[in-house]
Amino acid sequence: MCISKNKPPFGRAWVGCLNGTLYIVLCTLFVACSGDDLEQYAQRADNADEIGFMPKTENVTRGYSQENPHPATMGVFGFHDLSGTTITRDGYDIFKNATVSYANGAWTYSPVRYWPEYSAYSSFDFFGYMPYNKNATLTYFDGDYTLSFDVNLSANDMMDGNNIPLVCNLPHHKDYPGDIVNFDMDQTLTGFQLMFKLGTKMSKVREFEITKVVVSGAIPNKGTFSRTYAYKADKTWKLAKTEWTKVTTGNLSLDIRNSAGNLNLTDDEFHDWGSPFFAIPVKSFMPTISVTYNVKVAVDGTVTRQTLTNNIVFNEANFANLKTADLTAGKINSLKIAIVPDHLYVLADADQYIGTLTIENF
Repeated sequence: MCISKNKPPFGRAWVGCLNGTLYIVLCTLFVACSGDDLEQYAQRADNADEIGFMPKTENVTRGYSQENPHPATMGVFGFHDLSGTTITRDGYDIFKNATVSYANGAWTYSPVRYWPEYSAYSSFDFFGYMPYNKNATLTYFDGDYTLSFDVNLSANDMMDGNNIPLVCNLPHHKDYPGDIVNFDMDQTLTGFQLMFKLGTKMSKVREFEITKVVVSGAIPNKGTFSRTYAYKADKTWKLAKTEWTKVTTGNLSLDIRNSAGNLNLTDDEFHDWGSPFFAIPVKSFMPTISVTYNVKVAVDGTVTRQTLTNNIVFNEANFANLKTADLTAGKINSLKIAIVPDHLYVLADADQYIGTLTIENF
């Protein structure tokens, strides 16, 4: 489930100067989450009395399979007869940040707990997150339960998505022992999908072959994620608050690869470059997007520009709405880059692009 379906914070486009001559328009279009991306994992079937887990990864911006599950570990907190005092009292906890691991189609842990051990108790509540972190905590204050864990993302984590952190949308509550503990996992990061197209005038005379895209600079990759839940009188959970704190940036370089190789732009339709990459959803996300490309004549494919690299800075100066709204977790943000010169002159020996900084809305 998505944390939010609010209107995205960005809605305007920016045209930037590229090497003083070529202009590229960068805009963002936020795509709302859908419920289509759903993966389930099998519980061990060798003992029906075992307390087993089945996380469902919904709306996590990437597709996973049992052959390639996203985080291969999960942290679990579990209690019987939960209250503000029992989370700190021995004997009421069934799991206290237990490690649950995925292998061979099943989630397992040790030592195994069995439902009959807790047949005398009347209620059960479980909290889950991914991947496991030994320093994760579950605390109680003034009616709220807060699950917190630290996140430290590498460049590879941010590009391949296999270890991006997830958290249960709501704790799993039971009024009696038995059956599997299900978690609906939510995304905690923001995903970004790069997309490119040619402007209308460009596509009639020129083609652009993109060969490399690098996202670099101060990228938020470390911080503490917290989600707070409130337990209601009708024995249901309510999401109270989600936040990132102590966020810091790393000087990272993400070489965003396109599995199909070079991208040859020949029309004014947007085309994806690679898979989404991820970052902690805060305003400190201000990378430089470097695009390397070749320019060709549309008629015969003659290369007129080769291995040019132009940079676009994604920051508050160019996107005014960033000053008033943070990015939103659990969504893919389409970074749409249109190659749009203000004026196009076709010369006998070379191309000359002359333009000014302009605003274009999509």
